[in-house]
Amino acid sequence: MSIKRDYFWFRLFKTRGIGPKLMGSIAKILEAENLTPEILSLNQNDLSEQFPELAKILKGKIREEDKEKVSAAYDQLKEHRINIIYPGHPDFPPQVLEIAPVLFIKGAQKHLTSDSVTIVGARDVSDKGIRITKNLAGELVGKGINIVSGYAAGVDSEAHLGALEAGGTTTLVLSNGIKQLREKNAFKKFNWDRDVLAVSQFDPDTTWQAWNAMKRNQLVCALSKAVVVIESGAERDTQGKMSGTFNTAKTALSMGLPLFVLNPNCLDNAPEGNAALIALGGHSLDPTNGAKEIVERAFVKTAESIPISDQDSVEQIPLF
Repeated sequence: MSIKRDYFWFRLFKTRGIGPKLMGSIAKILEAENLTPEILSLNQNDLSEQFPELAKILKGKIREEDKEKVSAAYDQLKEHRINIIYPGHPDFPPQVLEIAPVLFIKGAQKHLTSDSVTIVGARDVSDKGIRITKNLAGELVGKGINIVSGYAAGVDSEAHLGALEAGGTTTLVLSNGIKQLREKNAFKKFNWDRDVLAVSQFDPDTTWQAWNAMKRNQLVCALSKAVVVIESGAERDTQGKMSGTFNTAKTALSMGLPLFVLNPNCLDNAPEGNAALIALGGHSLDPTNGAKEIVERAFVKTAESIPISDQDSVEQIPLF
């Protein structure tokens, strides 16, 4: 028998006691030791002797009684045409390792590593904000940029649509499991296999949760070279609820990403959060030449990366 490496990582993902941090550690150990999963010994003593760090992480966690359930869940993903992207996969973006070492995707997989810009903003965006969002997204795709956002109502969806209507591509970063993905009516006319990538870091069956929406913001930022805020409310509203847009913007700043914030004077009713984010270090953005400024500031040529060799099926992994 043989087993695909995506199953190896899915098995880890579904294992109780192994979260993103430990999976990231496993990936680093495998890379540092130049290991492939199939050579790992089933015998705990052998594993401890040869690879003590790895043995310490895995000890007592891989349960035989979970195997059938995990295998069934894996088969369901394949039936739904859902792919698993993992460390070492040719399309795995290395900058997300600490955030989401396993990704579940549907659609145009190659856009995981495209040059991308995130556009976010309020759900109750103004009409002028919608026009600016769509125009900016369209101008960016005209420069070869993929548009990333969170597929929520308001600015997120308008950014996705602006990209697609301009003949470009877009990435939907979900705050729920990939099996919960539903095509909104406005998106159904587009070619999802070619132009739309849906990504989730959560268990495929996870339903929407506010906490996950905030957690998702890290991945939204990590998949891009820059983040653009169209309209943002205050960091917290009068009930103390945190703004998802403001949170995404602060996440971008903490990650050292260029943050562009629409100049509030460009809007009829200046959003409170825009001025605050500019004060925190965001670049005030004039939409007239916005796409040009974003590309000039955020995209610089770097040394050509070394391609990761293609990884196909490997021999049966005894540990799994």
